[in-house]
Amino acid sequence: MDGLVAIPRSAAFSVVFLRSTIPAEHPSAALLGEERLGAGVAIGPDRVLTAHYLVMGASAVELTGPDGRERGVVRAGVDHESGLALLATAGEPLPPAELGRSSAALPGTPVFIVTWTTERERKAQSGHIFRVGPFEAFWEYMLDRAVMTTILNPGLAGAPLFDARARVLGIISLGLAAVGRYSLAIPIDLFLEQREALEDGDARRPRRAWVGLFPQDGEGGVLVTGLVNGSPAARAGVLRGDLLLSVEGAPVGSVRELYREIWKRSPGETISLQVLRESVLTSVEIVAGDRYEFYR
Repeated sequence: MDGLVAIPRSAAFSVVFLRSTIPAEHPSAALLGEERLGAGVAIGPDRVLTAHYLVMGASAVELTGPDGRERGVVRAGVDHESGLALLATAGEPLPPAELGRSSAALPGTPVFIVTWTTERERKAQSGHIFRVGPFEAFWEYMLDRAVMTTILNPGLAGAPLFDARARVLGIISLGLAAVGRYSLAIPIDLFLEQREALEDGDARRPRRAWVGLFPQDGEGGVLVTGLVNGSPAARAGVLRGDLLLSVEGAPVGSVRELYREIWKRSPGETISLQVLRESVLTSVEIVAGDRYEFYR
């Protein structure tokens, strides 16, 4: 059983409510919707950290502080690799939370979440970290040190994961079902590595190749379960149901292996995939895209 964690009152005052409006024509709208509600955490008087998909492609972002007052959002920088976004705000200063180091997070560490359920209500829940390790998802996303907790998130995503001293260890991205139900947090260290770049806008690390397909582990390869409309993979003729066997001659037996091979390339490079389609082997040539440009 999880032990109770005393939740410092100060932690609640750093958590903000977000409402984003996304144009219907934006590539993310079909999957994620045109209105997204979430949470974020102030890490400076005019800086808020949240999950990037909550603000990706937004034409407007409304931010409500813990005092009930609205603040303007003047800039949003996103990092598709980590899944984080940094918002620059205008208006009354926000009370910032202290940042910790997720590298120090270990299984058994007591943690808690403070988030919003609606624009008027916050909730908190405590638990502990039960695993720190690899995680991959179907939208060409992978972490080496995702922080997984025993906490079932009581509200909206984008909220901070705090340690017992109210230091931010990560940002809650997903609620996942496995051998139980738990929350996954993006480690704060990934933000600290890219903070300077995000202050200037989108993260500026060397860009990875992006092809825009939805994979899952299959028998003998990686199964394509869907495609992003208009993505490089869709334009190249990859089909739902294809079994991907290799990338540039390197066998891929899992989603993690597929991502590693694709990410060895850069936007604009041609990537050759060997595909099994209806019992016939074929090759598909994809000109890799830049996810930052596609989702701008």
